[in-house]
Amino acid sequence: MAVNDEKIETKVEEKASEETGLPDTKEGMLVKEILKVAPYAEGRIRREKRVEFKVPAERIHEFLELASEKFEMLIQISVVDWIKENEFELVYQLWSVSESVHAFVKTRIPRENAKMPTVMDIWPVAETYEREAHEFFGIIFEGNPRLGPFILEPREYEKHPFRKDFNTLSYVKALYGEDFDRYDESKTNYVI
Repeated sequence: MAVNDEKIETKVEEKASEETGLPDTKEGMLVKEILKVAPYAEGRIRREKRVEFKVPAERIHEFLELASEKFEMLIQISVVDWIKENEFELVYQLWSVSESVHAFVKTRIPRENAKMPTVMDIWPVAETYEREAHEFFGIIFEGNPRLGPFILEPREYEKHPFRKDFNTLSYVKALYGEDFDRYDESKTNYVI
């Protein structure tokens, strides 16, 4: 009898997957529910307890506001520098306390004059992550009143050292002079 029950459950799951592309699991139901009110986004299940959304940059604040009803916590905002595409990808990592599901919400913006709306009004903790992304990548979070020197010293503040086109060796030589020779250009002699 148990074998027949398993076959029936499998057929029901397969039918649900064919109609929506998402299984009737906890993760699938979450994604379906969010995409129903945000059809402009793309959503998928990465694995158990992990989902991912791709959202157009101009609708990110609206989407995160909707998602905050299910994902109560902002865990982190990270940035990927896609230098060849001339874009930054912002990844908002969210956690649903009620469902125990981790969500990645991704959006891309141009590297030049990179601007995003702040999400401090949704999650106040976003202030710290936005300040960090601003300082290390140069992204301006409109509405965040505390963008300014945070971790780096004031002389380093406008350098944005996590951008892939930042030249660390040139920066060190400019800051400390040519006599600070910890590394020679031929890459054969490391001086400690």
